[in-house]
Amino acid sequence: MEVDWKQPALVGGVIAGLLSSIPLVNIANCCFCAWLLVGGAVAAKMLINRTPRPVRSGEGARVGAVAGLIAAGIYSLISLAMVVFGIGQDMQQQQESLREIAERSGDPKVQEMMQRIGEMLANQNPAQRIVFALVILIMVSALYVGFSTLGGLLGVALFEKRRDQPPPQYPPGYPPQYPPNYPPNYPPQYPPQSGGSGGDQGGWPQG
Repeated sequence: MEVDWKQPALVGGVIAGLLSSIPLVNIANCCFCAWLLVGGAVAAKMLINRTPRPVRSGEGARVGAVAGLIAAGIYSLISLAMVVFGIGQDMQQQQESLREIAERSGDPKVQEMMQRIGEMLANQNPAQRIVFALVILIMVSALYVGFSTLGGLLGVALFEKRRDQPPPQYPPGYPPQYPPNYPPNYPPQYPPQSGGSGGDQGGWPQG
């Protein structure tokens, strides 16, 4: 039986994508990409509810991965719109964020890399900024797909309870075994018709 995974993947992807794009709300993604796990689990739960048979782990991973792609697309569109229209963090705030990351790491190599990224961002024109954002979004998309796939697997593990149930028991002799010629005399053999126009029709009794 083919599994209808399109609507569950769409709902899970929209949930994960929107919640990952809303300021302040998206802070939850700092904890193991929580919204992506939630989106994948929601997609798996909907798939379980819509499927009359037990859902396998691979099917949960599949619907979670598709939900992750949808979430990544939503996040990418919103982020690109914010870059184009100058919404969100300005360049000074981005450089300050990179500086804080470098200070927290304590690794001179990481600090040097963050410093180079900050200088590159400061010298970018709008076109280069969009290209840089696209590269970042590609890496983010891979992250989204990975964690949403994990969410789909977790959803199947948490919500699919039918795997431990025994198969349905049928009464003895079910389904019934019919002989090869069942039903008998089928199709029926009708007597041949004879006689011309206006004459008696042979084979059928006349009323």
